[in-house]
Amino acid sequence: MNIRLRLLAAGVAALTGTLAQAEPHLRPGLWEETVTVKSDNAQANAAMEQMKARMAAMTPEQREAMEKMMASHGVGMGAGSGPANAIRVCVTKEQADRGFKPEDNGHCTRSNVRTSGNTTSFDFACKSERSSVTGHGSFTARGDTAFTASTTADNVSPKMTMHIQSDIAGRFVSTDCGDVKPMPTSPTK
Repeated sequence: MNIRLRLLAAGVAALTGTLAQAEPHLRPGLWEETVTVKSDNAQANAAMEQMKARMAAMTPEQREAMEKMMASHGVGMGAGSGPANAIRVCVTKEQADRGFKPEDNGHCTRSNVRTSGNTTSFDFACKSERSSVTGHGSFTARGDTAFTASTTADNVSPKMTMHIQSDIAGRFVSTDCGDVKPMPTSPTK
């Protein structure tokens, strides 16, 4: 997997973790999130499909190495028999109670946060040395054990601009996070 795909996968993982953990009324524990990402860039879409196929065909040793890489970002891969686009995220009670945000080193902001019923919508912006991402998201809680979320974003880099659509379905798995460590957090701003 090339570095661009790794960064995209890590970015999607961080964003989904942000969504799952941004709502304090969700149950603490282990969550599994199925993520679908599409872009207006045919090459990026083909690369994502290729990455999913590679992940599905991994040997146990390769899968273990990938799980360690993802764990370094506070994210676990889905259950062995689950879809290749499933990740696991651990939410502690303290994180759920205070509506924390994962550590982003000050690179991301949320604005225009609006809640109506069980749906929260927001705008977001993230900036790094090589690119910036701006977009809009919505999060709908389905009780305290499930949620759906979607984002649309523009990723702008010196080489190209890419429009990205992501859809996420999260479900509570267990009060025990097992080997999945909680994502790092920063104090609520």
